[in-house]
Amino acid sequence: MKGVDIFEERTVCVPQPTSHYAMVVGVDGRFLGSDDDGETYVAETISDNLMWRVRGERLEHAQTSVVLEMSTAEAGRFQLSVDGIPLDADGRRGPNGSPYSIVHGPERLPSEYLQHLTENGWVCLAATLSPEIIDSLQRIACTDGYADQSPDRSQRQICQNSALAKTAVEPISVWLARQYMQTDDIRLAHSPGIGVMTPDDGQRVVQGWHSDYPYHWGINAAGKVPTPSGKTVMGVQRIVCVSEFTKYRGATAFKLGSHALDHGPPEEWGVARDAYQPGHRAANGLPYNGPDADVIEAPPGSMILFDTRTWHRAGINRSDQNRAAILMDMTPAYIVPYSDTTGDYRALVENAVYDELNEREQHEFQRLMIHRFLGPAGPQSVIGTDQELTANIPLTDRTSY
Repeated sequence: MKGVDIFEERTVCVPQPTSHYAMVVGVDGRFLGSDDDGETYVAETISDNLMWRVRGERLEHAQTSVVLEMSTAEAGRFQLSVDGIPLDADGRRGPNGSPYSIVHGPERLPSEYLQHLTENGWVCLAATLSPEIIDSLQRIACTDGYADQSPDRSQRQICQNSALAKTAVEPISVWLARQYMQTDDIRLAHSPGIGVMTPDDGQRVVQGWHSDYPYHWGINAAGKVPTPSGKTVMGVQRIVCVSEFTKYRGATAFKLGSHALDHGPPEEWGVARDAYQPGHRAANGLPYNGPDADVIEAPPGSMILFDTRTWHRAGINRSDQNRAAILMDMTPAYIVPYSDTTGDYRALVENAVYDELNEREQHEFQRLMIHRFLGPAGPQSVIGTDQELTANIPLTDRTSY
């Protein structure tokens, strides 16, 4: 019997934040923090100690009583001092000051996000990207304020603006993924890219319910995880809301909490392997869209992180506007990547926009994008595809893909 398209998913609204923490970044990209004793320092590893509040021409630490005075050092950078004593490049007090940048930070403390992710299997970092980054991503996607423009097909997205690479290495979300998967050695399973969902025409093939890579439950794919993985988490998906995410505009639908079931979605919900079949929508209607499902609505620049075992599907865009998003699946280094990321990495490094990344961002991007052989001798050769061999070996088992 043909399903009923009721769009009665439960709506989880994540509002636009009224305030954000600031993060203080040195020339090399390391973050300024303060420990419990009030001593300032710089670090790459995220913690609550790196969060600040801007109060006029002062910075107040979120956890301690440390207050920094700000004075303009150069365009976009500030000289910071404590009781008139400048801070150097390592965050220490001394005679030689070093310039710092004040950047857009998260709405909540990193530990609060981690607690929510650990307890629920998902978390939303509301509008965690800066307005400048959001604007650049929308320009690449040609959505929202740039809907009258056409996408640039002459070069890879990753090379069109540094915003895409900066989004890929956004520090809070990457730290959360590492903490949740209990390993620092994680990778992007595929290159970051902006996808655009156009308005639904009522007939097109739509995405069915599934669990993401490497589980691929509900998907007719080879190499899927065959059994429950328990406490071993093999993937964290990160959805970047380039456009505003609303149910009406096609925000992703979830069965929140389903990761804990440790198995794929039921076939009666309309799984991906069935929904992609020609004529399935006409015969069966849309995949399940009733009250046992959830839709997270969030402002642009938000990041939704979730355990990749979570059942989900693409939303149905019932508006008259395109909706843009970035999907970035993160997996432990011991998981074979979903696709080869070396082409985009090489293209970015050889492009002028690479120089817009600071030293920490460049190192993090390499760490996330480059997969290496792992063994007793340590990481050696970079893993990439052999194009000639791929072309020469026939695909023998087409039914499994």
